Amino acid sequence: MSSGKDSGFNHLAIPLWGLFIISLMSVLYLAKSVFIPVFLATLIALLLSPLVELLRKFYIPRALGSAIILLLASTLIGVLLNYLAVPAGEWLERIPAEIHQIEKKLSPFKESIETVQQTAETVEEMTSMDTGEEQAPDVVVKGPNIFYTLLDGTQALLINSLSFVVLLYFMLVSGHSLTRKVGLLFRDKGYRTNVVKITNDVQQKISRYLLLITGINIVLGVVVALVMWLTGMPTPIVWGASAAFFNFIPYVGPAINLGIVTLVSLLTFDQLPQILLPPALLFALNLLEGQFIQPLFIGRMFTINPVLIFLFVLIWGWLWGMAGIFMAVPLLVIGKIIMDQNESSQSR
Repeated sequence: MSSGKDSGFNHLAIPLWGLFIISLMSVLYLAKSVFIPVFLATLIALLLSPLVELLRKFYIPRALGSAIILLLASTLIGVLLNYLAVPAGEWLERIPAEIHQIEKKLSPFKESIETVQQTAETVEEMTSMDTGEEQAPDVVVKGPNIFYTLLDGTQALLINSLSFVVLLYFMLVSGHSLTRKVGLLFRDKGYRTNVVKITNDVQQKISRYLLLITGINIVLGVVVALVMWLTGMPTPIVWGASAAFFNFIPYVGPAINLGIVTLVSLLTFDQLPQILLPPALLFALNLLEGQFIQPLFIGRMFTINPVLIFLFVLIWGWLWGMAGIFMAVPLLVIGKIIMDQNESSQSR
């Protein structure tokens, strides 16, 4: 009789897990204004916590050390954004305005493109049928006033930013004590010790991964900026910063940055070898970093199937937009570290 009940529960396991995943994704999507600051603050806290521990070795209290680290990080980010905002804004305005110049430089390929377009138009005319019915007039639904839209967006941005900074500070100050408090939930002393040890190991490995990947991306950005300067590209620091920024999104990010650099190279140079040199060197550097440098320093422990990474980026991008895209891979790595650590503890 019990075996029949067990088989019934086994048949219900997959549908129940499916309902749980759907419910979880719905909650994450509907409450993203709450979860995004929390998840982002957790990741940044794991990244900055080793620096706070370093200051503690110099007898600086955790509360003061956390404030110092936050102040230095905010100042550095503010200086970089202030320095990069003007040239990046100029390129954002210039690229759409000079599309005709890009078309002129791509004129050798224009005839083949026009041939394909003419073929597509011919097929569309052959497959379309005129029913002779009058089309219904378009209904235009007016949205809210742009002033109220901007006001709502500004308020949401300020609230999320303030929540993120406050939460990040408290995580840096007292996040280390959460591990001990989690262990106190278990009565068995041996099990409690094991849980605390696993949690500490997971935190150390996650912090190590985030520090390594951030350091690698910064070095990549410096090298890309130097290479762009040597090839004669304008504002090379902008392209170095974009290389470091987009490299946090494996595969998708470097491809986006490669397309941007190619457009800028088309606008800057006239000869085909000069046009192809900057994107070709950028592609070579991304390939070297992704296939050799990153596996050398990070190791196989953090290696994940590229298909799984791509799917994870798509899912989190759909849930949380650009914030989800940038947090997708770190969250996936965190999940892998926790699962690997749990398996290794059970095998002992």
